[in-house]
Amino acid sequence: MGPARATVLAELAPAPPAPLRVNPQSTTVPPLRSGPGEAPAIEGRPANDAPSIDAAPLGTAPLRTADSDPQRQAVLQELHRLERTAESARPVGSTVPSAQAAWLLGLIYLHGAGVRHDPAQALQWFEQAARFGREPWAYAGLAWCHIEGCVGPANPAAAQRAIAQLRTRHPARADYLAWLLADRQVQAQVARPGAAAPDAQQDARTAAQAALLRKAAAAGDLHARLELGLQAAAQDRPDQADTFFRQIEARSPAAAANRRQLQERGRTPGHDSADAQAAGDASAAAALAQAHRYHRGEGVPANFVEAIRFYRLAEQRGSAEAHRMLALIYSRPAPGGGVDVAWMQQLARADASSSIPTFGSPVAAHALQREPTPLVDLLPPFWRRQLGALGE
Repeated sequence: MGPARATVLAELAPAPPAPLRVNPQSTTVPPLRSGPGEAPAIEGRPANDAPSIDAAPLGTAPLRTADSDPQRQAVLQELHRLERTAESARPVGSTVPSAQAAWLLGLIYLHGAGVRHDPAQALQWFEQAARFGREPWAYAGLAWCHIEGCVGPANPAAAQRAIAQLRTRHPARADYLAWLLADRQVQAQVARPGAAAPDAQQDARTAAQAALLRKAAAAGDLHARLELGLQAAAQDRPDQADTFFRQIEARSPAAAANRRQLQERGRTPGHDSADAQAAGDASAAAALAQAHRYHRGEGVPANFVEAIRFYRLAEQRGSAEAHRMLALIYSRPAPGGGVDVAWMQQLARADASSSIPTFGSPVAAHALQREPTPLVDLLPPFWRRQLGALGE
């Protein structure tokens, strides 16, 4: 790292952050410095397939790396352009071009688009992009990182502050992220051992969350419409789900895949009003079947909160298998308490019907999909094509 970059980063944190460097095999490449008179500039956000940042030419000398693949060369060259534009201002993010470049670099590292997935570095770029308020979308990056926990545990208070900043310029995405934050908090509460049954106050909060989601969808937010489609599918309303998915399938690979899944599945017998049947049926087997359905994502999006709710219902009705599964779920809590999502995913292929649970192959053959993050649609087309190019 050059002394100039170290000076900038030192201003942004009490201790110097990890170096923002990439090599052809992992993260970034040492930045190319502009020569005298070169001043990178951004002319706005192109609607075509070009990357969002227009920087000064790299010069006539070829970029030399160990990787000779033309596509890889193009990726590295664009990373150079973005880094140079981000660092053209001191501090980074103090001009619009610098902030826009930093925001895009955060998106690239968050999604592993042509580079190794690096949420910590993504958060650093988002922080620099948002520091002076020159790029409002950077607050979406900060909100997501604080909801998901890009570095350390989730930070709901910080996420709420970022969402409030985002709402002044991008209210639909802010409403969706606010719904997502509230949903995560409810899930964490419900999934804790011994959680109380929902009361009137919780019902009011749930209604407010639903209103936020509908408002975001009405304003055209892609992820809100995708979520409403998933909810309709889970409630066995395939026509309504198809309508939501069709509205966004051109922009959402997940929505397009979900439409195909619904069309192939059709109206599968036995799934009509399954939740109501399981809740009203006194049989433990009915509740257990619903728990498996939500746990494994069989015909509906996987929903661990609903899975635990039905496991508890089955246990109350005398199911030994549900009792064993709940014991397994809570045997490995998350660091902050509550359910460990990764452990729940592993348990989705566990058979707890005997006293010694066994693990088989994954069973979620018909799971519907969400997008990997609520920011992926903001990647320019060039970088979307790089998703998964290096793996995780």
